[in-house]
Amino acid sequence: MDEIVLLTSLALFLLLAAVCSIVFNKISLPPLVGYLIAGIIVNNFVDITETGEDVVEMLSNMGLIMLMFCLGLEINLKKIRKQGVFAMKVTTILLPVMILGGVIAGGALGLNPLQCICLGAVLSGSSTAVVTAVLKTQKRADKDQFDTIILIMIMEDIGQVTILSILTPMMAGNDLDAGGLAAMILSIILFMAACILVGLRFMPRVINWVSDNVTSEVVVIFSVGLAFGMALLSSYVGLSVAIGSFLMGMMIASSRKSKEITHDIEPMKNIFMAMFFISVGMEIGLETLLDNIPMIIILWGLFSTLMAFAVFMGYWLGNASARISFLTAISLLAMGEFAFIIAKQALTYNVIDEAFYTAIIGAALMSMIMLPILSRFAVPLWDTASERLPEPILKVFYGIADIKTSFYGRLISSSKRTMKEINYTLTSSYFCITLTIIIEIVFVLITPPLRAWGVTYFGGDNVFWSSIILLLNLFALYIPISVLISNLKIIDSKSERDIKRFGYSENKGNKDFLDRIIDTDTTLLSLMLGISILIIVPNDLGIWEHFVVLFIALVILLFVNKRSLTRKYEVKSYDDDNSFDIDTETFKELIRIKVLQNMAEEHNTSVSIDTGDFSKK
Repeated sequence: MDEIVLLTSLALFLLLAAVCSIVFNKISLPPLVGYLIAGIIVNNFVDITETGEDVVEMLSNMGLIMLMFCLGLEINLKKIRKQGVFAMKVTTILLPVMILGGVIAGGALGLNPLQCICLGAVLSGSSTAVVTAVLKTQKRADKDQFDTIILIMIMEDIGQVTILSILTPMMAGNDLDAGGLAAMILSIILFMAACILVGLRFMPRVINWVSDNVTSEVVVIFSVGLAFGMALLSSYVGLSVAIGSFLMGMMIASSRKSKEITHDIEPMKNIFMAMFFISVGMEIGLETLLDNIPMIIILWGLFSTLMAFAVFMGYWLGNASARISFLTAISLLAMGEFAFIIAKQALTYNVIDEAFYTAIIGAALMSMIMLPILSRFAVPLWDTASERLPEPILKVFYGIADIKTSFYGRLISSSKRTMKEINYTLTSSYFCITLTIIIEIVFVLITPPLRAWGVTYFGGDNVFWSSIILLLNLFALYIPISVLISNLKIIDSKSERDIKRFGYSENKGNKDFLDRIIDTDTTLLSLMLGISILIIVPNDLGIWEHFVVLFIALVILLFVNKRSLTRKYEVKSYDDDNSFDIDTETFKELIRIKVLQNMAEEHNTSVSIDTGDFSKK
């Protein structure tokens, strides 16, 4: 490589990126926006030779590796386990909503299943750099709120890395046969398992030993070398180099010197990261950008709506106030760095075209530019909406809020043992929600080949096999949905048991709606929810075919529920009953004996002051 070309490229790109960053800093935007704009300028107004493009590609790959390594260094799993419970709960609501929303919206936009999942993955994260810069500038959050937001974005990063790991073999699958794709998926699973089970356990010890025996600069060189080595290894097994460096960062994050390593490599990361975002901008043609303005606005609106709704619901269901939930939701309305990484991977594998890639980058830029404005007016917007919303809407919202308050009132009134059981049940419920999303994504992906296989080997047409697959989808959804509903009933029964034990009272009127849901037959409710999901998720069936599938599903529903409904409502005849007549005195004597037995049990029972649990003496 000609050293003059290398020096010219570095000088041009870095100086232009610096100038653009200085300009955007004047309007309180982070340097990342300047880097992207610099790339757009280079692509449209500067002639770059083929050698210069090779320089950019090489430096951008190095920047991607360094960026992902530093993101991994920020993720201390031990700290997350201790302090990130609330962030985990928010993220388990956020990620499924964003991915499913992206899949549904992608179907409405005419995208194929793989493109829909890529869109959901792109939308499912916020920019750590932009969000933290805006929060610090506007001073909207205290330390606890700021730390929680950071943990949420870290959990988003973990989720997006997982999605990217799944997407990589799918995106590469067009160039592989079935055996090659299966081998790639198996190697990826083994690689990820080895990193999680072995690397996270032993790598911190290795770094600690090295840091105890050599100088800090050697530790930094060793760590960066490990990052590039893991990136190389991940490319061999079919993963993106970004995932390997990210995993190495996570491994080193638990070591004693992780903060020092992060501090020392910061200047190096900034230089190479600038090159990565410049290369992202260089994929955008100005004419293509202008032609895709409507799609840019649609994607930005989709991201903002889904993210605001998901974060608001995550916070609000986590028992935060509606005001805090809204302000936090607005604070996260900037597309994350992973949007660029996933979009560029999809473009490289020809999953998306240049126009859609440009729309994604344009929407991400728009979200970053709009965030300071939205955040500045979030408080007045909430206050105005609270005052001017129509009375019927406020009444519905307050009614739902009363249900939530009643639920958390039950939890607070519960013993520690019951709280532990409820937390375990909630974790199981979150898993069921995530599994439901995964099932839908899998069925979206497998429906076309499975339908073609059925038509080829068994006959029939596409409509028939689409209907069969839709019914199979319903049966697959039934399991996690029924477990989820059963868990909610368990939580309700446990919390209500403790309320009765301690003598607390609650507003019965506020929970009538919740009680009606809880009292509904689990099988019936599960199938109703499953059918609703099938109607929402896009597929190739028309409206009349949906009615046919719905009718068949209802027949199956009635057949499945026949025995349970019969057992539930069947009344035995008086002749079959083992009852017998007794006189009044005998009845009083039986009651007296029962009361004495209860008094004896209470005398032999002690109550723990700490937990409120009963135990026998």
